[in-house]
Amino acid sequence: MSEVKRSKSDAREFAQKLKEMVTLMEQRTRTAKIQEYLYRHVASSSILKQLHCLALKLANEHSINAAARLQLPEAELVPTLVDNNYFHFVLASDNILAASVVAKKTYFPMQAWFSLHPLSPAIIEVKALHHFDWLSKGKVPVLEAMEKDQRVRSQFRSGSSVIAASKSENPVVVAAKLQAPSPKYNSLVNHIRNHLPELFPSLNKVVFLDDDIVIQTDLLPLWDIDMDGKVNGAVETCRGEDKFVMSKKFKSYLNFSKPRNFDP
Repeated sequence: MSEVKRSKSDAREFAQKLKEMVTLMEQRTRTAKIQEYLYRHVASSSILKQLHCLALKLANEHSINAAARLQLPEAELVPTLVDNNYFHFVLASDNILAASVVAKKTYFPMQAWFSLHPLSPAIIEVKALHHFDWLSKGKVPVLEAMEKDQRVRSQFRSGSSVIAASKSENPVVVAAKLQAPSPKYNSLVNHIRNHLPELFPSLNKVVFLDDDIVIQTDLLPLWDIDMDGKVNGAVETCRGEDKFVMSKKFKSYLNFSKPRNFDP
């Protein structure tokens, strides 16, 4: 105001300058916010060279070292995989050492890792999706859902820099679009939890763990939880509000409209 009085500018000119200053600050704030989301996206989807090389070395080890191709678990321990007297934990992942790798085919590296580094007394079994005969197109609802989701994600394959260059969208929407093409959401492994009964038909109870979970305490109390007749107890992983990525909620793939006719 003091500057207006000194320069004797009229109120209209002052208001216009003030509006331009506010607009400029809003643009700078928005740009900084989008850069933050972009850098976060790049950091989360990148991987250290050493970890990528680990997967390649293990794959090579699997091909040349018979010890890296040992049956997991050993033949005498196979019955324990369907024994309900044991505690069964499921980790569905294509990552090694909880690190996302560039190579999609990580079954052989995982087989090599646990063959060469047993975790006794734990009994480890490594299986790939192709080991399950029932997992075929037309029989699995999640596969149909993923095909439909392809159309949504195809809009965002122009690259992260193009998405971030948008001048009109809200930064939060830009961040969601950056996540949409991520393998984290595209991978069938990420949604296989919907078919745990088919994966392990002989087991009464399993504990399913996401591959980004850090265990800091004993998990045995989980087996003593009274499920009150329910078949699933879970910690919420997403609220389902992001329209750009596939939902992890069972209701997105299973029809609960007629509970009496529902056969899990």
